[in-house]
Amino acid sequence: MLLSMTGYGRGEGPFGVRRVQVEIRTVNHRFSEMSFRLPRSIAMLENRMRETIQSRISRGKITVNVTIDGIDAPVTRLRLNEEIAASYFEILNELRQRFALSGDLDLGTFLSLPDVLVWESEEITEEAAWSQLEPVLEAAVQDVHAMKMREGENLARDVRERLAAIERALQRIVDRVPGMLQDYQRRIADRLAELKTDPDFNQARLEAEIVLYADRTDCTEECVRLRSHVEQFYGLIVSPEPAGRKLNFLLQEMNREANTIGSKASDVSIARDVIEIKEEIEKLREQVQNFE
Repeated sequence: MLLSMTGYGRGEGPFGVRRVQVEIRTVNHRFSEMSFRLPRSIAMLENRMRETIQSRISRGKITVNVTIDGIDAPVTRLRLNEEIAASYFEILNELRQRFALSGDLDLGTFLSLPDVLVWESEEITEEAAWSQLEPVLEAAVQDVHAMKMREGENLARDVRERLAAIERALQRIVDRVPGMLQDYQRRIADRLAELKTDPDFNQARLEAEIVLYADRTDCTEECVRLRSHVEQFYGLIVSPEPAGRKLNFLLQEMNREANTIGSKASDVSIARDVIEIKEEIEKLREQVQNFE
């Protein structure tokens, strides 16, 4: 299965009384490179997040952004500042008695006094924080994986079309090789008839050179290897493992075989097909850079 290295995923869920969001972005990269932007209060979870993501995404430049609604704290609560509230109450009662003031102090007015109610952060342990963050991270990873799969399927269709074009060109070469060798043998036979009239003609040496040249111009072996590489390419496309690095290596071998065929075959039609094969290999090389 081909996976694109380009993807985006997002997860969101509760985190104490607040909400946490995890965003993951991946782009092309030769190796695996990961960067994080985390609230300070959960910075201790970076290694756990890294291990989780690396177990699911093998290659690419990965950016992870985690945000918690509101202040930088995993959990906040509203607390009554009893000491200040008691001081307010004591002072207000003292004022009422000293100056003979009338009227009741209602709850709304009392709670609106400065610092009677305060927001404060609660400490949260690493395990507790991870138990809440992990499902949100998992949702983001699944989301980015789904996008990478969709993009990979689109790229795979293009790859299959290019492999099919290589197979067609290769088959034309295979079909042409026997005729090319026969043409070569006829030319040699005609030339041999001319040389036999030469008093310095060496029959044995000429035959040895003919056999050697025929072997050097026969590209059947290279065609077999190239076809084998194409079949391996098809197999890697449907493999469950990430195949980007293997495909890169395979393309190098395919290009080497195409070059050898081109250098061996002294035939115009074969040369045209070799050029087409090399063009498709180059286009495949560009596409493979997008695969994980």
